[in-house]
Amino acid sequence: MTLFLDTHHIARLHDEGHVGMRDYVDAVERAYREQGEGRLQLLPRQNFWMAGADAANRGPSLKVAAAVLEGLGVIGIPLYTAGYRRGAIDLWIALMSTKTGEMLAHIHGQSMSLWKTGAMAAVATRHMARAEAAAVGMIGAGQYARTQLLGLAAVREIRELRCYSRNAENRARFAEWARGAVPGLAVRAVGTGRAAAEGADIVVTVTTARTPVLEGAWLAPGTHCNLVGMHYPDAREADTETIRRARVVVDDLDQAWGEKGEIMIPLAAGEIARAHVAGDIGSVIAGKIAGRRDAREITVFCSGGTALEYVGASAMVYEAARKAGIGQSLEMKA
Repeated sequence: MTLFLDTHHIARLHDEGHVGMRDYVDAVERAYREQGEGRLQLLPRQNFWMAGADAANRGPSLKVAAAVLEGLGVIGIPLYTAGYRRGAIDLWIALMSTKTGEMLAHIHGQSMSLWKTGAMAAVATRHMARAEAAAVGMIGAGQYARTQLLGLAAVREIRELRCYSRNAENRARFAEWARGAVPGLAVRAVGTGRAAAEGADIVVTVTTARTPVLEGAWLAPGTHCNLVGMHYPDAREADTETIRRARVVVDDLDQAWGEKGEIMIPLAAGEIARAHVAGDIGSVIAGKIAGRRDAREITVFCSGGTALEYVGASAMVYEAARKAGIGQSLEMKA
């Protein structure tokens, strides 16, 4: 029997306390640990562009990826359309059993996209940021910035937030929300990306910018950066100096070298070598490579999102929904 979970089912799981950010963080980390241990198969995101659209103009497209997580015993296929409406995606995840091949769940993943993206950056922060990191610079103030902050608060004792958006109303609204979302957090909306980043222990870029909103010259020794907003070869949120100064880890090497402008642009210009990227986050989690080698090192996690996050998060949500009796059962009649 297949469980159907739509947006209102996911909302109920959250509202009733069956799942929360810590659950997403742990689920995503488990999935990436399988990457580090070599117990998975991953299909990098495939882009199918509609007529007249391509990566340069970011027009309408269908995006498909897949992952097999042997430890969790699940196969997952996230697929979604993007580029039809600004900031909107229509995303579904098919979850199947590796043991029986049966469809376990069909999940509407748009709201889950927010949570898994925040959880992915939180996992990287857990393994790459300094243990005492407490001041956050947030560049971007949209809906994804909210779960970025919640994710950071789940893995570090965040005490200060400086947030920037080009839109003054958006950054003021985000600052007001943040004060209520994280008790005791000192929040300040600032007028430039530099003011958000300078002196921060953790910097997050979560924007749709095509050109850098973060400059390496702004970063203090020991800063950790999560670059999570874009995944197109000709677009980047951070400049070459950011990448050049940092120890860089990505979500998946094959996918990142095909779509992350932060590393593809300086590579093409001869400003970095492929070896400048230390490896993937799964290898960090599994202890095969270091996420951070000393307290003064600048670290960067470069992520466009992979099927691993969706499948790991979906497996967790499916189990929570099944235990809570939430969702609609679908039964095929012979």
